Amino acid sequence: MTLSGTVYPPARPHGYATRLVPAALISLLSHISRARRWQLLLETTGEKPRFINTFFAVLNAYFANLAIPRLGEVTRCALISRYEKQDFSKVLGTVVSERLLDLILVAILTVVAFATQANVFGDFIAQHPEIKDNLAKIFSPLTITIMAVIGIAGLFLLIVIAKGKLDRFVICQKISKFINGLWTGILSLKNAQHKAGIIFHSFLIWTLYFLMLYFCFFAFEELSGLNVLTALMLFVAGSFGMIVPSPNGMGSYHFMIIQTLIIYGIASETGAAFALVAHGLQTLLIIVFGLISTILIPVVNKDK
Repeated sequence: MTLSGTVYPPARPHGYATRLVPAALISLLSHISRARRWQLLLETTGEKPRFINTFFAVLNAYFANLAIPRLGEVTRCALISRYEKQDFSKVLGTVVSERLLDLILVAILTVVAFATQANVFGDFIAQHPEIKDNLAKIFSPLTITIMAVIGIAGLFLLIVIAKGKLDRFVICQKISKFINGLWTGILSLKNAQHKAGIIFHSFLIWTLYFLMLYFCFFAFEELSGLNVLTALMLFVAGSFGMIVPSPNGMGSYHFMIIQTLIIYGIASETGAAFALVAHGLQTLLIIVFGLISTILIPVVNKDK
């Protein structure tokens, strides 16, 4: 039932051939753009990695994440470190820089989405006061204080180790070396020679991510009447679902999509069908591209 009281029939997906094929091509373009941005960041460390290796490493990363969440970040750094003979910690630092850029863009998209859809969420919470009570419990002053204390203490300890204050311990020496190498990689963003290219690809990556969802969005009759701002809200919700440490956002992505669509009055059955199609397409492409990249990366580097 919608906010206006309209009851939707079960989900009726349509137009897969015309909607999902472009979505697949857009997904491939997003991987190409991400690989190019990473190549530009890696070049700031003084190395010149080949694009084919950064591209295959990115695809391998997505593929590895299907098995173990966040394993992909380590995997792609290991591949570049091996085939391009680069320091692993510096390579990992460039990945951290990537994630900082992505975090900034997700924050911007989140602010835009919630600012433009505040009235919808306000009406929904007004109709469901129990949600407001649950949010108050989750974000209580005590919880926030405990998390802040733990975070500050952990950061202070890392700074002490990085400065070599605890180098009398072998393990701290290794951690210090790793942190300093990581910091060098993070500074690659500040020292980048191709800042315009990095910024351009950062926006392009997330634009392509959104367009991929957008094409799936209109593969369902029940969703075709919703506007682009609703699609943006759905995209932001799905992005937060992907952050949860589960294989490719399995389960958490579906939950966020379904719950967001319910707020807009779309039946949970329709939301579940849409989430299954959108996430299923992403997963299928990751498997196909990942297998191809896993096979080809040692082939193009057979001399190494």
